[in-house]
Amino acid sequence: MKKLSILALSAAVAAAVSFSAQAASDKGTIAIMVNALDNPYYAAEAAGADRQAKSLGYDTLVLSHNEDVKRQNELFDNAIGQKVVGIIVDCADSTASVAAVQKATDAGIPVALINREIVKDGVALVQLTHNNFQAGSDVANRFVELMAEEGPYVELTCNLADNNCVTRSKAFHQVIDQFPDMKMVARQDAKGALLDGKNAMDSILQAHPDLKGVICGNGPVALGAVASLKSAGRDDVVVVGIDGSNDEMASIKAGDLKATAMLQAQELAVQGVNYLDAYLKDGSKPEKERIMFRGIFIDQTNADNVKDFLYTEK
Repeated sequence: MKKLSILALSAAVAAAVSFSAQAASDKGTIAIMVNALDNPYYAAEAAGADRQAKSLGYDTLVLSHNEDVKRQNELFDNAIGQKVVGIIVDCADSTASVAAVQKATDAGIPVALINREIVKDGVALVQLTHNNFQAGSDVANRFVELMAEEGPYVELTCNLADNNCVTRSKAFHQVIDQFPDMKMVARQDAKGALLDGKNAMDSILQAHPDLKGVICGNGPVALGAVASLKSAGRDDVVVVGIDGSNDEMASIKAGDLKATAMLQAQELAVQGVNYLDAYLKDGSKPEKERIMFRGIFIDQTNADNVKDFLYTEK
């Protein structure tokens, strides 16, 4: 996976991680915590939140926890110590992150969660997530159509330890299992990674040379499957996924990846900042804590509208 310079924030990130930067804004500082800034999806989240917070007059700290709960706890402790006014976080774990969010809330710092939820209500100000079931259903419907409702196929899941990926898989099967001539010949967890997706596809293709389609739980896995099939000269196999990265858009335009659902990474982050800003201004809270954003179905007809997980009508 290519590292994207979406933020052009290398210096800012270094300063943020050290927590040495002093707030220059009267409105204070919002801490933005995501998984890994060299991953296109998380970089897009951070870019959206950073841009929106600065446009509203806040300083920012852009941080990476690398899906490490201990590291995330340290970042929360430092943010609380630095008296940030709000936190945007794509948390490291749905269960283990509850304590960190509670600690910030108890310290009077509102927390907006994006992408990954926590299991407890009433702790965060708001939890903004993707409608993974809708996104999975849309992709599965197109997959069935492209497969002409029949034939052997494979499911490569993205990470069965992640509830988002489990939900996508359930959505796939609610659609596909209605068609008795669609036969799943293999199912493997590719851990959400391109290389794992390629290796899984290499192995499965040898065992099932009559394969007609592959449905994937996220974009990196789908691109890994595409790479495997291309190296085997199998341009007859239908591949679909979910995510919406720039690399996926390039693959769709080239005709290799047939469809995906773009997850609105930047929009979630922007709205998370807006909810924090409203709360900091006058204590306003969203009408409900858990809010879902639709995935946007993408194929060759609208792939040009996507850049850095942001959809713009043209």
